[in-house]
Amino acid sequence: MIDKRYTPVALKNTNFFKPLKLNSKITLKHRGVMAPLTRFRADFDHVPRLDKDYLKSPEWKKFLASSESKIDTTSQRGLVEEYYYQRSLRPGTLVLSEATYISPAAGGDDFIPGIWNKTQVNAWKQIINTVHQNKSFFFLQLWNIGRQANPKILRRDGFPYLSASGVYNERNDFVPSKKIAEESNNVLRACTIEEIENFKKDYVNATKNALEAGSDGVEIHAANGYLLNQFLDLGSNKRTDQYGPQSFENRSRFLFEVYDLLAKEFGSEKIGLRLSPYGVFGGMTGDKNIKDTNALYAYIYDEFEKRRQAGNGPVYISIMEPRCADITKNEGSGALEGVSNDYIFDHYKGVVIRAGDLILGNQFTKEIVDQNDRTLCMFGRYFISNPDLIDRLENEWPVNKYNRNTFYTRDFKGYVDYPYYKIDK
Repeated sequence: MIDKRYTPVALKNTNFFKPLKLNSKITLKHRGVMAPLTRFRADFDHVPRLDKDYLKSPEWKKFLASSESKIDTTSQRGLVEEYYYQRSLRPGTLVLSEATYISPAAGGDDFIPGIWNKTQVNAWKQIINTVHQNKSFFFLQLWNIGRQANPKILRRDGFPYLSASGVYNERNDFVPSKKIAEESNNVLRACTIEEIENFKKDYVNATKNALEAGSDGVEIHAANGYLLNQFLDLGSNKRTDQYGPQSFENRSRFLFEVYDLLAKEFGSEKIGLRLSPYGVFGGMTGDKNIKDTNALYAYIYDEFEKRRQAGNGPVYISIMEPRCADITKNEGSGALEGVSNDYIFDHYKGVVIRAGDLILGNQFTKEIVDQNDRTLCMFGRYFISNPDLIDRLENEWPVNKYNRNTFYTRDFKGYVDYPYYKIDK
């Protein structure tokens, strides 16, 4: 099960294992962050699953009894609770939730968690309590997927199929969205001003609920081709109003309106955000005009720095690296050459989380974590397959392979049964 492609590097003498103060209430004990990772382990009502059926499985009992399990068995946890429990065991870890729908209208896929009603809040509360018991920290990622939704599911649930404009993704669409939209009589169209205002209210309600559930903060998802990213991108935004592509201010208006609302209502030290300047997932086109992309994101970073200087900046900005421009591909593939995220530090002086092929590409990780004292490193696929990932990095132990075939299944296998590192005695 060991991934033979991985060669450990020494991180003990870098900034990686130095503490970092994130805000007045959070001091992380190391610089490794668990990425937001979609896993499809919610029920049909978008409630994170807390069922305990997996505990009865012979395979689970065998795993629990093995020397590769370090799981505390005194408390029997629900499925999603167990998943986050395992990955927050290292004290002082920042854990990001999987992307979570802010409202039914912001969704468009089944078995994804939500955060708009009391039942969902109560489930998240149980999960977050477990993370806090491990003395780690939790931010819930807020999701509105726009044109990446399944229009047939939206139609079933009584919602329109929306984006910045009525422009379908025809670049790398993994389902025939246009065909499904036409067949289900739910064709893609631009959000009206009223719908934008309603979504802003949904972000406020979702943040209120996340904080009620005990989350230390929320992350605004404006990356990877989802709705807020669709407003930023020239390929998907063809509007002619104040949210159109006529200026950087207009393209980013929706993003800043959401951020400013949440910061004012709940305090900026509880609000982070995620961006992917060069990402191509979801049909984004930031790679097509690098000059425009660099200028747009420099503007965005400058605007957030102005807010930071005024005591109202985000707790962090999380960015996807161009080394992982296409998140559907394996490590080492889909990189965008000749560009770098380094220029964010010329514009924004707060904490930055960097993500994208940082395990197999750990020489890059070692380099960026020592560039300054405000960089965090985010890990995704290998945090799935290595619940003790931070320990492995510290001790230069090998890492488990991940099984991509179980990323989006409904079973506990490939979810909570990855082995911890076994020390031979």
